[in-house]
Amino acid sequence: MRCKSALLFLLAATLANTGFAHSFGTPYQLPMPYWMYIYGAMAALILSFLILGFFYNADYANRPPRYLDIKHTTPTSIARKLRLLSVLKICVFLSFGLAVVSGLIGNQDHYRNFNMTFFWISFALGASYLSAVFGNWYDYLNPWRSMCSPFRAFQQGRYRYPEKLAYWPAVTLYMVFICLELFGNTRPYSLSLVLIGYTAINVLCVYLVGSKAWFRYGELFSVMFSLIAKMAPIHFQNNNEGKHNLLLRMPFSGLLQQRIEHRSLLVFILFMLSSTAYDGLRETSLWFNIFWKDPFHILEPLLGQHPLHAYVLLRPWYIGFETVCLLISPYIYLGLFLFFLWLGKKITRSELSVNELSLRFGFSLLPIALVYHVTHYYTLVLSQGLKIRGLISDPFGWGWDLFGTAISGRIPILPDMGFIWNSQVWLILIGHVASVYLAHAEALRSFPNARQASISQLPMLLLMVIFTGVGLWILAQPLQG
Repeated sequence: MRCKSALLFLLAATLANTGFAHSFGTPYQLPMPYWMYIYGAMAALILSFLILGFFYNADYANRPPRYLDIKHTTPTSIARKLRLLSVLKICVFLSFGLAVVSGLIGNQDHYRNFNMTFFWISFALGASYLSAVFGNWYDYLNPWRSMCSPFRAFQQGRYRYPEKLAYWPAVTLYMVFICLELFGNTRPYSLSLVLIGYTAINVLCVYLVGSKAWFRYGELFSVMFSLIAKMAPIHFQNNNEGKHNLLLRMPFSGLLQQRIEHRSLLVFILFMLSSTAYDGLRETSLWFNIFWKDPFHILEPLLGQHPLHAYVLLRPWYIGFETVCLLISPYIYLGLFLFFLWLGKKITRSELSVNELSLRFGFSLLPIALVYHVTHYYTLVLSQGLKIRGLISDPFGWGWDLFGTAISGRIPILPDMGFIWNSQVWLILIGHVASVYLAHAEALRSFPNARQASISQLPMLLLMVIFTGVGLWILAQPLQG
């Protein structure tokens, strides 16, 4: 009996730590009690709300964002920049080509093959963070756009893009992408097949509806990186005189006076938020206990034994359960968002519909989605992503050392756990304060006076406080001993 108990405990511990890749998996005692962090963060949010209510008025809210034009180029100098741009396009395109080939013929070890680290870490994560700093660079270097651009037939398309589709293709591809990341158990070979399939989808859709429409509405990474780029302090602008301006602006100010054009884009933003939160939640003991420890005694009577004894039988059902929870997560967030907007509408007696309010205030959630993503994954970029320096010397995992970095280039950066936790707390707090600021600015433009604008934001402030508390709780779970 003791052997069975020990076996169950070992299996439970193994299952509970399945997703350790997003943290270092070592216990960490918080420097202060968790309640002090959460109360401090909530107090900071409330204080920022009060300061905005007193000092930020409609005149400020209606001013266009300020930009500092640090450099503009004439058509004469554009040629040199285009050559550099062409080189960068070729580098990105060849990197994806190498990822596909290395996955097909290279070593199938996750850590020795170039394509796993390049796509999941350097591209999917690193490119997001580049967009948050350097703006929409991906719009110029998109490898799938580069592939289609030489062919004139791909520019116009054969059919007009259906307006009703809006951003739903991007939402669908985003959901498939996250399902593959969390549940797909991809290996180098299967990842190469995924990249080939995704390339075929892009080529076909560009052929049908044209390059401009598809890369605006349908291509997953174009939509995601362009949303993140709206928060970047660097912005590239093409003016009517044929000049390319490099502008500096305050972080997150690119979201001011912006309105979401369709509900599907709001769902995309909410999935950016909910999928990251869900990825953290599923690593906690609470989530593990809901299914495998059967606290409500639902599974054990049906199985005639403890669920852990039926692991092989239940594993596919567990994956299905997790997948369903992931796919409905943005709609749970949407319901919460609409409910708190409805409360604000009721207490202010606004004539604006809840749908209109959701489109006006939807961008205020983007900073939260960004900081959740950064706090949850940036340790992966430091621990595994930097190993791309070594993998480029041995992309197939065959023992090569082309550039002399095969060994030295695989040394990761492992920050102190105290630094990780404190940086995560600060990032989450900064993101939520930015969201409170954006929502307050929008309220001043949407409601007739400052009093109504402030009152309308009380439910939204409560929502931000809930998001902050949940986010910090999820982050604290893998770190607390």
